[in-house]
Order: sequence, then C-alpha cells, then structure tokens
Amino acid sequence: MRAVQFSPEYGLQYVDMPRPDLRPDEVLLRVDACGVCGSDRQVIKGESAPQGTAFPVILGHEVAGTVVDCGDHGAEWPVGTTVIVHPFTACGTCAACARGQDNLCIRQGCIGYTRPGGFAEFVAVPVAQLVRRPETLDPAGAALLVDAYATPYRALMEAEMEPGRTVLVIGTGGLGLAALQLLQAWPAASVGAVSRRAEGVAIAESFGAHLAVTTEDDPRSVARSLRRWSGAGGIDIVIDTVSDRLSVAFAVDVVRNGGTIVCVGMSADSVEVPMAKLVRRGIRVIGSYASRKADVESMVRWVAEGRFDPAKLIGEQLDLRSVAAAFSPARSAGRVVVLPNQADVGAQGG
Repeated sequence: MRAVQFSPEYGLQYVDMPRPDLRPDEVLLRVDACGVCGSDRQVIKGESAPQGTAFPVILGHEVAGTVVDCGDHGAEWPVGTTVIVHPFTACGTCAACARGQDNLCIRQGCIGYTRPGGFAEFVAVPVAQLVRRPETLDPAGAALLVDAYATPYRALMEAEMEPGRTVLVIGTGGLGLAALQLLQAWPAASVGAVSRRAEGVAIAESFGAHLAVTTEDDPRSVARSLRRWSGAGGIDIVIDTVSDRLSVAFAVDVVRNGGTIVCVGMSADSVEVPMAKLVRRGIRVIGSYASRKADVESMVRWVAEGRFDPAKLIGEQLDLRSVAAAFSPARSAGRVVVLPNQADVGAQGG
C-alpha cells in the first residue's frame, strides 16, 4: 500500500509497504479521508510527540474509512461498513478509566502516533474505536468529527455548558471555528471570538460569532469592551484554543467573577497567573484534553440532525502524494483533509 510516514531525521516520506496484518481485536479499513490536525504540525515542527510514539510513524488520527477486512468481527462490522475512528485508545483499568475519564487514561495511546495512522491507503484499528458513519455523511467532513469537533465539545461539557450562557472562543484556527459552529447548535445566548489576526475576524463571523474582535492593537481595551458586551460584567465561559501566556492572561481579564476558563490549546508556554486574583474572583481554570468515544457519537448524531455541517471547516483536500503541502505556511484557511485512495486530487477548496 502507499503511505506517508514521518521521522525527525528524514521528514515526510512517501513509501510503499505491505498492508497491515490484523490482530484478533482489529479490522482493516480503506482510508476514505484523514484530517491534518494541529498536533501533526507541532510534531513535524519538532515539538514533542505523545508518549509512546515510535518513529518512523504514519501520522493521521482523524480517520474516516470503510471496512475491507472484518477479521472475526463480521457480525457487527461486516465488509462495506462505513465508519469513523475515535483515535484515543484507553487501557480500561487505570483510575481515570474507572472514573469514566478514559480521555485522561494514564496509558493512553493514539492512532497516528503510538500506532500507524491514516496517511495511508489502509489502516488496522481496534473494533473498540469504531463509530458508525452514515453513508450519507461525506467522509472528509466526518473525519474531522473525531477530534476537531469532539475536542471543543468535550471542553464545553467540562465547562458545564448550558443554553443561554455567554461564551468567548479565543483563537480562530480549526478548534476555535469548530467550537463556534457547536455553539450555534447548543445554543448560547451570546458568542464572541477573539483572533490575533485581523483576517480571523471575518472568518469567525462566518462561523457564527455574534461579535468577533482582534487583539492586534490593545488587548486591555478589547477585554473591557467584551466585558461590557457580555452584559454581566464578564464572560460566563472562555474556551482558549491557544493557551499560551498571553491568551490565558486575556481570558482571566475578560471572564466574569465565578466564570470558567477552559484551556484546550497545548502551547509550550509556562503560564503565570496571580493566584490572589483567581481566588478572590472565584475563577475556575481547567484543562480539557481530547475526547471520549461518546463525544464522537454525539457529533455524528448532531450532524445527522442537521445541527452543523463539518464540511464547512474544510479548507483543502489533498491526495497522498501532496501531504507535505498540508504543512506549508501558505496553506489555506480551514482544515486540510487527505484522501489517500484518490489519486491526483491536487488542492481542492472546501
């Protein structure tokens, strides 16, 4: 099969290799689509990969596929079944798993890092990770549900999101734009977005932000205007998809007393926040990592109900030979999706 693998020594390489052999708990998928995630970009730039990653590795953890070899699982997952793959594998026995927090499993693996991923024509995956994909759901958009959408969904669940809340999304990358779409489906009373790029304002508005602003000029002035806009002295919930020292400081400045900040971005920054300010104002700051399989299943239901369209997030669709272009600084806005079994896709707009 054709695949693209990555190692720090040699970068991205287009290779031919045998199809994966199946273990007893696995099925073989033809990869219909695989999203390119921000964490892939971080690894390729030289930042740390998830624990347990062994190079060279076939990246790609946002996988939509079709079962082509069901092994011993034909009764439940017959050949031809269309699926998406929850990428985060859990041990099922640690304390976090016992609490139902399998997204925080201490022995967690991830398809595309600790085992081969979806930048290939075929991938073997454990049946426990499969989520049925309606055949009417386009695979390119469906692939993004497993992380690009499930991650901000989990963050909003951790924030105890309820209809009628005022929510601010920091960052207008893939996670931020997906969060804005989800907030239309909740719905929130007021949804704001903050971007460091002036061009991010119009994009955020097109994804449902009631108010979008940039912090390019004066972050403190912007924070004051957002507090006034909230009508309650500050924002109820801030979803920070950047989570560096500047964005966290801005979130603390704009959230209301008793409000919640959820950090989703995984920057390398060490963040300093005055603890007296957090304590006196009763601000809750939490981290939210990855997602649970039930979150992905919820996303499939929401799309089936017409609550949002994941295809809107797609910026480009590339064939397997063009994967390197997905990591170019000049890439288009929106998420890139690779179609490994379609030759000569080139760069198609979403």
